[in-house]
Amino acid sequence: MKIVFFGNASEKIAAIRYRVLKFADMLAAEGHICIVCLPSSISLQERLYEGRSKASKLLFLFLVFLRRLLQLRHVLGADAVLFRGPLFPYGPPVLERLIRLMNPRLIFDIDDAIWEPPAFVDSFFARFIDYGWVRKMAGMCAHAIVGNEYLRQYVQGFNPNITIIPTCIDMVRHVPKEYDAASDGPTVLGWTGLKDNLGYMTPLEPVLQDLAKKYPVRLLISTGRPYTLEGVEVENHYWVLEHEIDYLRQSDIGLMPLEDTPRARGKCAFKALQYMAVGVPPVISPVGMNADVIEHGVNGFLADTPGEWREMLERLITDRALRQRMGQAARRTIQERYSHEANYPRFKEVIDHVAHHTK
Repeated sequence: MKIVFFGNASEKIAAIRYRVLKFADMLAAEGHICIVCLPSSISLQERLYEGRSKASKLLFLFLVFLRRLLQLRHVLGADAVLFRGPLFPYGPPVLERLIRLMNPRLIFDIDDAIWEPPAFVDSFFARFIDYGWVRKMAGMCAHAIVGNEYLRQYVQGFNPNITIIPTCIDMVRHVPKEYDAASDGPTVLGWTGLKDNLGYMTPLEPVLQDLAKKYPVRLLISTGRPYTLEGVEVENHYWVLEHEIDYLRQSDIGLMPLEDTPRARGKCAFKALQYMAVGVPPVISPVGMNADVIEHGVNGFLADTPGEWREMLERLITDRALRQRMGQAARRTIQERYSHEANYPRFKEVIDHVAHHTK
């Protein structure tokens, strides 16, 4: 089969690496022809778009649009075409409609509630986002792949052909953390993600400040800008792909606080899954899929109120053996339920069905 994958971002975004590239590699290993079409490279995105002027961003978007037009040539004759998010970040799905005329064997994939405005984003360009993209694509595509049950419930109102596939973890890359003999160093609390999502840390800050008064702790942040918190030792790392796993393994406890909003309910618990994969126990908010991933007290902790966050973090900070035991259980959970190997058969089944039963 020939499968064309349209990703909506560069490899810098986890969903591209783990929902597109890895599955494409697995299909290619079986002899299928996989063509991955991304809007830009990481270097071009960082040079022209991230934190740049409006003029620079407009140039970047113009180059992306030209690149997309060139990529349309791959659609003809494809057995299946998968859209991992919009082809162009702003405006209606014009390119997707054009592809629909060229090839009806279409699948779209989402791992976030992108019909809701993103949290903590203040951008001139955000007003041009088409929040109806999912609804429109559901009407155009033969099948939908979604990352969790919350997303499925939304999409089923427009298209009943849906398969849930979580954002999977590459277990080869996610090497487990080594638990050495007890040291006198601080307990490292880790947070990694997009810089815009640092806003989710705000409600947790008083808890971290209180804990820092009682225990030697360090907050390890890996993202796109520095983070500071008075009274807490913070170690900042500018996130780069080459050190993605290092940031996770250096932590003793993974953090994933969320606010209970429609956008957050659609998230696929990916931060938690990554920490769990390397054997780091997470403490996370019981929002959306988060509550499904964690077996409370076995492979991590769920914490809702400030009091619960303080209690769960304190238990892990003061009990190294508990961290190791829960971390090992967490990694087993990922291997059994959230690895690519565990979910590849369902992904391939969707591709096969669309390729052979869509006219």
